[in-house]
Amino acid sequence: MHLYAIVGGIVVADTSNIRQLVSAARSRILLICPECGQEHMEFADKLRASRFYACTGDECGYRFDLMSGPRGTALQRFVYTWRRLFAALLPAG
Repeated sequence: MHLYAIVGGIVVADTSNIRQLVSAARSRILLICPECGQEHMEFADKLRASRFYACTGDECGYRFDLMSGPRGTALQRFVYTWRRLFAALLPAG
């Protein structure tokens, strides 16, 4: 079975998985601010690339935290960086 996509009245090549392509291109996320109730609709790709998303409501300073999992402290990140640096400089032996 062949499916053809029609874009602007022009028949495009055989696309047997057109539903997957359309749903992936239009994946949107609805964020509702718990402080002001402002609704934000954003593309999933934009949110995946961000750590935080700031609410644009009137005088609202809420930021959505988009990172999952525990985060290290600045000291833990510093120690991890030094360990990697010394591991790269010292010969294995």
